[in-house]
Amino acid sequence: MPPPRTREGRDRRDHHWAPSEEEALEKWDWNCPETRRLLEDAFFREEDYIRQGSEECQKFWTFFERLQRFQNLKTSRKEEKDAGQPKHSIPALADLPRAYDPRYRINLSVLGPDTRGSQGLGRHLPAERVSEFRRALLHYLDFGQKQAFGRLAKLQRERAALPIAQYGNRILQTLKEHQVVVVAGDTGCGKSTQVPQYLLTAGFSHVACTQPRRIACISLAKRVGFESLSQYGSQVGYQIRFESTRSAATKIVFLTVGLLLRQIQREPSLPQYEVLIVDEVHERHLHNDFLLGVLRRLLPKRPDLKVILMSATINISLFSSYFSNAPVVQVPGRLFPITVFDVAPPGVRKCILSTNIAETSVTIDGIRFVVDSGKVKEMSYDPQAKLQRLQEFWISQASAEQRKGRAGRTGPGVCFRLYAESDYDAFAPYPVPEIRRVALDSLVLQMKSMSVGDPRTFPFIEPPPPASLETAILYLRDQGALDSSEALTPIGSLLAQLPVDVVIGKMLILGSMFSLVEPVLTIAAALSVQSPFTRSAQSSPECAAARRPLESDQGDPFTLFNVFNAWVQVKSERSRNSRKWCRRRGIEEHRLYEMANLRRQFKELLEDHGLMTGAQATQVADSYSRLQQRRERRALHQLKRQHEEGAGRRRKVLRLQEEQDGGSSEEDRAGPDPPGAGDGVDIQDVKFKLRHDLAQLQAAASSAQDLSREQLALLKLVLGRGLYPQLAVPDAFNSSRKDSDQIFHTQAKQGAVLHPTCVFAGSPEVLHAQEPEASSCDGSRDDKDKMSSKHQLLSFVSLLETNKPYLVNCVRIPALQSLLLFSRSLDTNGDCSRLVADGWLELQLADSESAVRLLAASLRLRARWEGALDRQLAHQAQRRLEEEKQDVPVSPKEVATLSKELLQFTASKIPYSLRRLTGLEAQNLYVGPQTIPATPHLPGLFGSSTLSPHPTKGGYAVTDFLTYNCLTSDTDLYSDCLRTFWTCPHCGLHAPLTPLERIAHENTCPQAPQDGPPGAEEAAPETLQKTSVLQRPYHCEACGRDFLFTPTEVLRHRKQHV
Repeated sequence: MPPPRTREGRDRRDHHWAPSEEEALEKWDWNCPETRRLLEDAFFREEDYIRQGSEECQKFWTFFERLQRFQNLKTSRKEEKDAGQPKHSIPALADLPRAYDPRYRINLSVLGPDTRGSQGLGRHLPAERVSEFRRALLHYLDFGQKQAFGRLAKLQRERAALPIAQYGNRILQTLKEHQVVVVAGDTGCGKSTQVPQYLLTAGFSHVACTQPRRIACISLAKRVGFESLSQYGSQVGYQIRFESTRSAATKIVFLTVGLLLRQIQREPSLPQYEVLIVDEVHERHLHNDFLLGVLRRLLPKRPDLKVILMSATINISLFSSYFSNAPVVQVPGRLFPITVFDVAPPGVRKCILSTNIAETSVTIDGIRFVVDSGKVKEMSYDPQAKLQRLQEFWISQASAEQRKGRAGRTGPGVCFRLYAESDYDAFAPYPVPEIRRVALDSLVLQMKSMSVGDPRTFPFIEPPPPASLETAILYLRDQGALDSSEALTPIGSLLAQLPVDVVIGKMLILGSMFSLVEPVLTIAAALSVQSPFTRSAQSSPECAAARRPLESDQGDPFTLFNVFNAWVQVKSERSRNSRKWCRRRGIEEHRLYEMANLRRQFKELLEDHGLMTGAQATQVADSYSRLQQRRERRALHQLKRQHEEGAGRRRKVLRLQEEQDGGSSEEDRAGPDPPGAGDGVDIQDVKFKLRHDLAQLQAAASSAQDLSREQLALLKLVLGRGLYPQLAVPDAFNSSRKDSDQIFHTQAKQGAVLHPTCVFAGSPEVLHAQEPEASSCDGSRDDKDKMSSKHQLLSFVSLLETNKPYLVNCVRIPALQSLLLFSRSLDTNGDCSRLVADGWLELQLADSESAVRLLAASLRLRARWEGALDRQLAHQAQRRLEEEKQDVPVSPKEVATLSKELLQFTASKIPYSLRRLTGLEAQNLYVGPQTIPATPHLPGLFGSSTLSPHPTKGGYAVTDFLTYNCLTSDTDLYSDCLRTFWTCPHCGLHAPLTPLERIAHENTCPQAPQDGPPGAEEAAPETLQKTSVLQRPYHCEACGRDFLFTPTEVLRHRKQHV
C-alpha cells in the first residue's frame, strides 16, 4: 500500500471544502466521545493492529493526547521565533521525529474509511482529520515498534550472557552425532528456555518439550515465544489439559508428560515429532520414569528421532547409562555466588511461601533470600493397607541444592538453612522416585493398553516395589479391568482410554448405561478435583449455615453435586455475584471452574466412544436473541483478549494490611466491580462463558433437581459399584460414641475416621442401623450382632492418612444388597443363611429360604448386568472400528427392565446381622478341600452354573465369585438334613424336601412359567420386598400368576376373584 500523502501533497489539491465541511473542521473536537467512537469504528476493527476497547486502544489515546500537546507547543514556539532563526528539533515524546518519515515504518500500513463516498463511516469524518489521525496512528505504531525492539535488544544481551549460550553449538553438534543427549545444567543456566530456541534456529520444526507441571508449560511457552519473536504468533505453543495454543504452524510445543503418553498410546511411533526434549528428568516423577522406558524401546524403531534429556546436575550417570552411555553436556549454573548458614538481616521483606513447585518448575525474579526448612510433605502409598500417607520427611541433599538455587539468579543471594550442617550431611543424596511411593493402578492399566508387555519385566530406569505392582494388578482385577489372565477386559480397554482414575471411569461408563450420564458427569468431575470447601469454613457458623441447604445425607458426592448445580444456577442468573456466593459458603470457586472443565472433557470422551449422543447446541428462537448472543460472545472475546494483552501482564501489588480473607489482588474482593473497571473483570468467568454452553449446563442442573427417588437409588448403585472395593463398615459401638469419635474399618485398615469435610462427620446418626426388626436367633449374640434390614456401608473415594487415617468423599449404600451385587468373593454355608463377602464381612440372615432366594436373584441380576455392559461396550467398539458384523446393542427396554429389577432388589427388606470378622475367624473360615463322593444335585438353584468342588476353600464353586457350602459352622449338623413335606404349586409334586431342594425344584419344574427373553419383566423380584418365614409359593388358577404368600395372604387373594 502506498504511504499516506504528505501535507504538501494535500495542499495542492484542487478540491474545495463545502461550507458544511469547513464548519465541521472549525467545530472538530478530538476529545468528543462520539468523534472517538467514529474513529475507533473506522481504524480499530477486529482485523486491525489495535482493537476497539483493548488496553492498546487506551494507550493510543493517551499517546495521541500527548502528541497533540507537543504539536501545539511546537506551533506556538514557531510563531515566537524570528523567521531567519535556524530551526532546531524540539525533543519530542520518547524521541518522536519532527516530521513523519516512511523510512521508520516496518511493514505497516493503516487502512481507514473512504471519505470520498457518501456511504459508510467516511461520510461523517472530514478527510483532513482522517489523514491527521492516520499519521498519528502510524507514529504510535512506529513508536511502539521502536520500544519493542529496544526491549528485544536488551533481551538478546541477557540471552547472550546466560551460561548455556556458549554451549549452544556444542549441544547441536552432539545431537547431530548421537540420538540421545543429556544436558545437565545447574539452576539458572537457561536450559529450559534456550535449548528449544537453538533447535528452532537449527531448522527443526517439530519439537516437543515435556514438563512435569502445567504451569511450567504455560510460562515457558510464553517466554520462549517472546524471545523468539513469536509471542503473538503460532510457532511456539503449549498443550495442557483443557487448554491448547497449538496450531498447524506450531514448531515448538510445550506439553505435560501425561499428554505425550496419551499421544504415544494413539500413535506408538510418534511420527509427528523430530526432537523430544524431556525436561526435569531428575525429579523422577512417575510418568517421567515410564516415558523414559517407552522411549528406550521406541528409539531403535525411530532412528531419525532425537531425544534431549535435561536435568539438574543430579545423578547424571544414571540417565546416561540408561541410554547406552549417552553423551553429557554439562553447563555451569547460577550467575552470582550464594552464601549459606548466615544471620538474617533485619527489615521488612516481601515474603513468598511456596511448596516444592518453586524448587525447579517456577523461577521468580528478584529473589535474594531463601529460607529452607529442610522438610517436605510427600505422599507415600501403603500397598498392604491400600492407603495414601501424607507425611513430613527430611529432604535430600539434591533438593537442598535446588532450594538454594532459587536465590542468586539476578544478583547475589543468601540461603538460610534451618538445620545444622551435620543434618545436611545425613540427608539422602537423592529424593525417592515417585514410582516407589505411589499407587500404580493407572500406570499398569496404561501399560496394558499400550501393549508394552508384562509390567513386572518392563525396563524401568529404577523398578517399582514388586508388592506395589502386584497390588495394582489385583486391584484392576477386582475392578473388572483385567481378567484372570491379566488381559484387558472390554471395560478395561475403555478405562485405559479415559484420562481419569479407574473408579471415576467406571462411574462414567455405568452412568451412560442407565441414562444417568448427566448427574454422573457432574459427580465424576467433582470427585476428580480437590475439595472445594475451605478450611476456614469448618470453623465458621455462618458458612456452615449458608451451606447446609446444599448438604445431602446420602453422602459427599451428592453434596458436591448440589453445590455445582446451585453454582451453575447462580452463574446463569447473576454471574457477577458468583464469587460472593461461593465465599459466603466457604467454597473455592476455582475448584468449581475445574469441575466444569472436567465435566466437559468427560462428556466429549463419552461422545467420542459412542457412550452418549452429542449434545446439540441450544438454539435461540428469534433473530434478535441470536444477534444478542453473538454480541455477548464478541464482548467476551474482547475482554479475554484485553486481559491477555494487558491486564494479565500487569503487576499485582501486595496490600500491607490485608482484609480478613487475605489475598493480593483485586480479584478477591467480594464487592461489586464498578462499571467499566478493567481491573475488575473476572477473567475466570469470561473463560467459563466462552468455553461452556451455559444454557445446557443450566438445563442439566435443573433436571438434576428433579431426580426421582428411584433415579437417586440407581445413582447410588452406580457410585457403589464404581467405588468398589473401597468399602468401610461402621464400628459396632458407634451408636454410643459422640460425633468426633465415630470409627470405621476397611478390609486392611482399622480405626479410620471421617474426614472433617465429610457430610457424615456432623450427622453420623444416619449411618446407624436403627429399629432392629428381629432379635438374635439364639439369644446369645450381643447388641452388635443385632438383626436389621437397615445396615449400611460406606463407599469412599480415597483413604488418606495424615495424623489419622481419614475416609475421603463417602457415600452410604445398603450393605446386604451391595455386597451381593458387587463382591468379588461370596462364600456361603449349607443353607445360605450365613454369607461372607470378600473374606472379611459376615452376614447372618434369619430365614434361610429368603437368603437363598435373594442370593439366586443377585446371581441373575449380576449376570444380566455384566452381559448388558459387555454387549454395549463391544457394540460401541465395533462401531468405532466400522466392522460389518456387530453385536446387537442393548435395547432401552432391556435397560429399563434391569433398572427396575435392581431397584426392587435393593429395596428388599430382610433382617440380617453384619459384622467384621476378626483375624482369627478369617484364618479358620473355610472347611478346606475334602473327599466328596458326588456333587449335590441342586438343578436350577444357581441358574445354569455347574457346581464343582473348590480346590482350596472346600464346598462347591458355583461362579468365579460364589462358593457354596464352604464355611465352617458350629451349628447342629443334622438341622440341614431335616425335610418337610411340600407340594409344588406348578406340577403338584408332594415330597419331603429341604428349602434348597424346594427352590431347586421350582427353578427346574417343567410346568413353571419360563423366563422371557432379555428385557421381559419378571415378577420374582417383586416378592422380595415382603419376604417372611411363613411365605410359601402360591399359584393362582384364576389369574394364572405366581406369588410368595403367607396362608392369610392366600385367603385374601382368593377373595379378590369371588
